[in-house]
Amino acid sequence: FLSSLSSLITVKDINKVKKNFPLFIISENIDINAEPDIEYFRTLNRAFDEVATYSGRIFSHLRTNEPLKLNCRIDKETLLSMRKYLDEWNVFDSLSRVSDFFRLSNAEFTKKDNDTYSLDVDGSCLYQDYEIARNRLMMRESNLYSEMHTSSKKGLKLRQWAKNRMPSYLNPEGIYSSHHLSELENMSPDDLHEEYGNVSLYNWVHAYQCLVELSKEELRKRFSSKKPIPLQVDRWLIIKSRENWLSFFKRKGMAEDVAKKVIGYFTFNSKSHDLNDCPFIPCVDGLCLMPALIAHSSATRSLMSLFGSKKISQAGKGRFHEQQFLRQVRAAGIKASPIETHANFQCDCVMLIDDHLIFTELKSNGQPIYYGKYYQQLCNIIGDSSLIYDGNNKLLRSYIEQIDRISTHYLNHLDIIINEFNLPVDWQPKGVHKIIVTTTMLGGKYHSDNVFVVDKYSLSSFLQRVPGVIFQNNEEGDRIKNIIDGYEHCTGEITIEKFLNYLYCLPSVSAVRKNIKKLTYSVR
Repeated sequence: FLSSLSSLITVKDINKVKKNFPLFIISENIDINAEPDIEYFRTLNRAFDEVATYSGRIFSHLRTNEPLKLNCRIDKETLLSMRKYLDEWNVFDSLSRVSDFFRLSNAEFTKKDNDTYSLDVDGSCLYQDYEIARNRLMMRESNLYSEMHTSSKKGLKLRQWAKNRMPSYLNPEGIYSSHHLSELENMSPDDLHEEYGNVSLYNWVHAYQCLVELSKEELRKRFSSKKPIPLQVDRWLIIKSRENWLSFFKRKGMAEDVAKKVIGYFTFNSKSHDLNDCPFIPCVDGLCLMPALIAHSSATRSLMSLFGSKKISQAGKGRFHEQQFLRQVRAAGIKASPIETHANFQCDCVMLIDDHLIFTELKSNGQPIYYGKYYQQLCNIIGDSSLIYDGNNKLLRSYIEQIDRISTHYLNHLDIIINEFNLPVDWQPKGVHKIIVTTTMLGGKYHSDNVFVVDKYSLSSFLQRVPGVIFQNNEEGDRIKNIIDGYEHCTGEITIEKFLNYLYCLPSVSAVRKNIKKLTYSVR
């Protein structure tokens, strides 16, 4: 199925592929003779994502602890009949989404006829926030790709910069994926030498990118074949022993101990989310890989999902986010310092603007892939404590409760702050404000109880004085650049008034919200 879909994107003569493939399977809603346009490729991408995702989920339910036996006979009828599993999972996925709307978003169901219902949610639906966050993330990715593509076309500057800062084994795609990961994780590329699970982020990217390149090469051979390809497992999978996979990564420049760890993390097991995250499937002869799936996988998204699903240690993540944030704040000309004088009352960052104190709690969270996870993330921030437990079933404080507790403590011990910032002994703040800064891209405003909630990406625009702009044509037909509403606070000298006004309006969220339509689904 995936190979057939891939051929529609990369092959000009589809009839040749159909002739050589033992089965050519395409969804009924895809017209292979249609003129390719944006909507056509969107349809293909949706179909590809569904097949890839559902296949991984089905495999996770059907798998056993025993390695796969790949010497079994496969016939066309059996293979075709397995499409029903994809259809069933599609229904299950839709029902899960409907369930989330009903449980978490107060959705209303209206009966349209005997077997069709309309599902409606209002404009304040949290799912809309989730979609806004996803859109902001995709826009950020697109902008990064455009910037890097433009830089590459201009000459060797980007490659020279990468040569001086990045490992030499990275190819152009690896360089892009590294930049992409640094953006998604709110880091600078220099921070990618940090380790997750005792493997540097550069090595994570490189290892996955090597599998993508290997898979693309396999598909090129498949599509250019001059002979019919038999319906044999070894002709549709890449199968190697663990030792051969180890040699493969070592040839690509990875140290043996690192390669062993990566192979272990990439191997599918009960903790795996899907086959994109963990592309190695244990089989009798070693580990097999599905090239048609991995060739179109995003290294960065797959890795971010893997880090969460297998709970790979990211112990150093919070530390370098704190260091980076402090550098950014100080570079903006703002006095700032962490306060760690009293145990159990560590404040990640206290800022001083126009004699106003800003207590800041930094949270290094990943980007929730599913709506339910986004909902849970907000519970952690705002304080639905009924859902927040630690490993010992003990209730945890919400982020808002944490910053309230810390700020109250240091306001009662103001001498600590006075000493930290070398202020007069009788100094008193003109105002006190509290902020939670999360690395999760947000899609709404969640300020509560005198506490601002903002994502690091939004705040970076203010600190770096980079206003969002839009280009419009005036009456004379000339393109003019206008600052988007709310971003005027990102110009000129930083003042407490501009800072608070920016947090109140969060223009990066508001601008995307204007283009998100009211959600209505037809449910059968």
